[in-house]
Amino acid sequence: MQAFSSPPLRISPLDDRHRKWGARMGSFAGWTLPIVYSSVAEEVLSVRRKAGLFDISHMGEILLEGPDAPGWLDQLLPSKITALPTGRGRYSFLLKENGGIIDDFFVYRIEPSRFLLVVNAATTQTDVRWFSEKLSRAKVALTDESECWGGLALQGPEAREILRRVLPDLPEAFERRAIIAASWKGSSFWIARTGYTGEDGAELFFPAPLGTSLWDALLQAGASSGLRPCGLAARDILRLEACLPLNGHELNEEMTPLEARMGWVVDWEKSTSFPGKEALLEKRSRGLDISLVAFAAEHPAPPPRAGYPLWAGETVVGKVTSGGYSPTLEAAIGMGYVKTPLTTESTRLTYLVRGARYPVTLKPAPLYRRKNR
Repeated sequence: MQAFSSPPLRISPLDDRHRKWGARMGSFAGWTLPIVYSSVAEEVLSVRRKAGLFDISHMGEILLEGPDAPGWLDQLLPSKITALPTGRGRYSFLLKENGGIIDDFFVYRIEPSRFLLVVNAATTQTDVRWFSEKLSRAKVALTDESECWGGLALQGPEAREILRRVLPDLPEAFERRAIIAASWKGSSFWIARTGYTGEDGAELFFPAPLGTSLWDALLQAGASSGLRPCGLAARDILRLEACLPLNGHELNEEMTPLEARMGWVVDWEKSTSFPGKEALLEKRSRGLDISLVAFAAEHPAPPPRAGYPLWAGETVVGKVTSGGYSPTLEAAIGMGYVKTPLTTESTRLTYLVRGARYPVTLKPAPLYRRKNR
């Protein structure tokens, strides 16, 4: 019998830096990446109070360009891309015909007819195939740049000041979801004022050889402000506190933006159709069987994990999609899908751990909201 082996894990261009900083490494979406450097709690609180630096080189980067690109994307995405100003980004989805979510990503309009899509690592090749199959006669060129790019996310209340120490020419008017071109050591790259932590900050997308020098420069510039490198475990808790969905957990091909309470992503009024539009309109008219909720434990409790049933009395009414312990809120927290009639705030449910039940209360999302600084 022929033996089949998994493809080797991909290595970040910053791998040696993670190991020098003592990171515990692990696998994620086909990559070897840092899970934690010191402790998850310390890294989470560093981002909330000061700043943290994350390696996001595993994210996929797809370039789409050509005179037909804006209108072509309008026909494929639920967001109205023709209305997106140059130099701005928008969160969007790839949808199946039934409205199910293939992937969620940011699309940045870097030039009038040129777009950068930053997609999830696990779905990069799926996304590339999906777009390629629909090129047809459109005057659009697609380039998968994922193999030769790296990425960093600098997040936290001190992030912008640290970034300015390294890049003093950064414009003052750098708005949320804006993307600008920058240069470092003679090479050009992109900086977007976006992130996945619920804090302010920026994401940098650059040719892979720039990674180590940018990493070193940012950590050196941020040392006096408490900047520290952070791993995937902290990133997961930060996005959970901010109730930001994770593909494969809150988002999947069985759930639509409506169940995920992200119907705001869909431009219902745009004239062009898109995959899944009819299914979404029907579902919006008919109503939802289940909806995504956020919750927090009422007392000290072991954290819930993905897949745990959620109970109302003796009846299972939902399932946890993500859970963990929040150092910021000092409580076990989570998100999950629950039968819609039970999704009102302050509803009490329970989950089961080793035979013991732990009560939770449904809360408004996000569970954590940063203060204006």
